[in-house]
Amino acid sequence: MQCDSKSAFADDDKLHHNPNSNRRQTLPDINMKSDVYLVAKYNQEFSTEGAVNTEIVRKRNRESADRKNFTVGVEVGDDQLQDEEDEMDEQVKADQNQTYWHNWMEFLLSCVGYTVGYSNILRFPYICYKHGGGSFLIPYFICIIFIGLPTLHMELALGQYMRMGPATIWKHICPILKGLGISMIVCCIIHLAYIHIVLAWSAYYFYSSFQSQLPWTSCNNTWNSDDCFIDDYPNSNVTSKASIQFLNLEALKLAENGELYYNIVPHSIVTLFIVWILTYFATCMGIKSFGKVVYFTATAPYVMLITLLIRAVTLPGAGQGIIEFLTPEFNKLAKVEPWADAISHVLSAIGVGYGAIITLSSYNRSDNRCGRDSLYIYAITTCTSLIAGLVCFAFLGFLSSKTGKPISDLITEDIVTAFITYPEAIANLPNSHFWSVAFFLMLLLMGMDSVYAMVQTLLAAAIRLSEGRWENRKPVITFFICAALFVIGLLFTTKAGLFWLTFADSNNAGLIVLGLAFFETFAISFIYGADRLGQNVKDTAGSRPNSFWILTWKYICPIGAGFGFVISLTEMGSINYLGNNAPLWTVGVSVGLLLLVLIWIPLGILHQLYTSRKQFSASFEPRSLTKAKVVNTENVILTKMRKYPHKTEINIITTV
Repeated sequence: MQCDSKSAFADDDKLHHNPNSNRRQTLPDINMKSDVYLVAKYNQEFSTEGAVNTEIVRKRNRESADRKNFTVGVEVGDDQLQDEEDEMDEQVKADQNQTYWHNWMEFLLSCVGYTVGYSNILRFPYICYKHGGGSFLIPYFICIIFIGLPTLHMELALGQYMRMGPATIWKHICPILKGLGISMIVCCIIHLAYIHIVLAWSAYYFYSSFQSQLPWTSCNNTWNSDDCFIDDYPNSNVTSKASIQFLNLEALKLAENGELYYNIVPHSIVTLFIVWILTYFATCMGIKSFGKVVYFTATAPYVMLITLLIRAVTLPGAGQGIIEFLTPEFNKLAKVEPWADAISHVLSAIGVGYGAIITLSSYNRSDNRCGRDSLYIYAITTCTSLIAGLVCFAFLGFLSSKTGKPISDLITEDIVTAFITYPEAIANLPNSHFWSVAFFLMLLLMGMDSVYAMVQTLLAAAIRLSEGRWENRKPVITFFICAALFVIGLLFTTKAGLFWLTFADSNNAGLIVLGLAFFETFAISFIYGADRLGQNVKDTAGSRPNSFWILTWKYICPIGAGFGFVISLTEMGSINYLGNNAPLWTVGVSVGLLLLVLIWIPLGILHQLYTSRKQFSASFEPRSLTKAKVVNTENVILTKMRKYPHKTEINIITTV
């Protein structure tokens, strides 16, 4: 006697498409008296979007199976198997976030706020000009399309599917590289420690903009030296400009000979404390608090940036500056440096490698279209960089026409360009106080947006590592995180703060981030599998990514990130401080900082191999995906499935 499984389960298929039905979901009767093989398959899937409890679903399935006695003859081994599966499911569930964004716009603005920062406003114009102006846009857009955009999509898809932050996600999808999550957390800590001092400087300049006279427009201040000048460029040291003296001698209080002194600068501590207070109140309740804050902090800077653009292009000489910015020099593309810098900027500008994108997307609904989001985020980020370049070179063209100096002498790569070139240009505008307030408020808001996601990453890691015990203590945990990072950041409030900022930024935002991006893309491409990630996207969003995404995930992303990482290794320790090369001992410190972040990856590999030495292959297999186990008994072969966290599936094969 044979049974048609398709017709036998017709009624249950109707029930499958109506998960809200009140009918009791039961397994079909199975005729165990047949003298031939009976093969039946029964699938049930339940969406966990919202507040659906998958544990209730599993319990009902087991109760239903027991009532129908389809496990006749299965002995104690089945209970042991079920316990192992339940334990695995509990581990996955314990590491998953249980909250969601209030709406899609909060998520998008949070991602835009995180990806748009000082790198777009300050670093991109210089890199573009350095590598041939308009010709640099060719490798820049190529790297965006084939490396940056797919990597961003990859992180969004991982976070949304697994609903975890970087601290726990890797032990589930790639156990052999579980140390990568710790490396990302350490990288976040370093970045938050030093980037807040730039916020503190922005806050100090913002405060100084309310004085009756902008302090960088006068040589009559107590900190000015005798060779200070303002309007023209005499035959004296260029570092005697009023704007540079205000930065070096008043704001940062640097030693005139460039020596590293560790005296605390009082106003730097005050402004650093203020910006950390603002960060705390914005992030103390997790996404519930900063999800509302980004409505202002992520949009207001664009109002100011567009306003600055309109004012800048109307200045005398602005057109010449923009032409010099966009004029191509194609001969420079034959060198390796433009391509390496394009990869480095594309990946570091969107914050790949810190794990913050993974954290933000882990609060998404399961059906969110992460491919669409990656396009939106990168389009906004790229447009911001281009607009910032136009604003920067319009101001530089204006300064060049006013002073007679070439633009190449006015622009530098240092992050302090924002505190020299822009203030000097703004000081020559009518209503300079208004434009100064607008510019430094824009810098402050853009910088604060970038740190919110990283603080949330640390908060999520602390909650997950506490196994959820601190879920309701977010304000307290956030306080300790901010307080600890404030103490670490005191190093940057000393007279040597600029040196250590330059050192940390050149290593952490360049070499280290590229290294983390390489290991991340390598793990997805060669261990987890790009095809498997594509199936994950289909399971959540409903449609599988096209071949472009799969191919870039498989080959181009790891190759591109690895190329940028190798080039950065060759340039390790090449730091310029106040126009001079840094001492040789900085190379050793750079190596130490690199090891501090990346050492967790080999340590995680050794730990995983030791703990799973009896099951070596398990170290390279995702823990949360489908793994079939078969229990053999005298009369029954029962195949049970471990399934994705967002669904439950039972497959039954009975034989007599």
